[in-house]
Amino acid sequence: MSKDRSVALVTPVMERRKHGAIVNISSLWAAEPHLDAPVSSTIRGALGGFTRLYADRYAAAGIRMNCLLPGFVDTHPVKDEFRRAIPLGRVAEAVEIARAAAFLVSPAASYITGQSIRADGSLTRSV
Repeated sequence: MSKDRSVALVTPVMERRKHGAIVNISSLWAAEPHLDAPVSSTIRGALGGFTRLYADRYAAAGIRMNCLLPGFVDTHPVKDEFRRAIPLGRVAEAVEIARAAAFLVSPAASYITGQSIRADGSLTRSV
């Protein structure tokens, strides 16, 4: 289903095990495209679409796929205008994003698939 070799290689293994979970790491630009990142916004939006299609295709095989949309993280410099706009008042620590990804592959998230989950300090919102 995918040209991404890692997904193509791991899917048959997960199918045989009747279990698996994959987390695609994207960014908040997938949910809220921004002119500062037009190409990234477009590509990340497509990754969200792929995530939903893959989840639909492989859910019956016990394989889940979700997309994590982190906001600004302390691993890269952040413009002051973006930093000031984050309601939590700070950028994420990398470990916070890692914990969100760990949750999505854990049994605690066993009924979550095909979703794009935001971890952005409430910079973007949706219902």
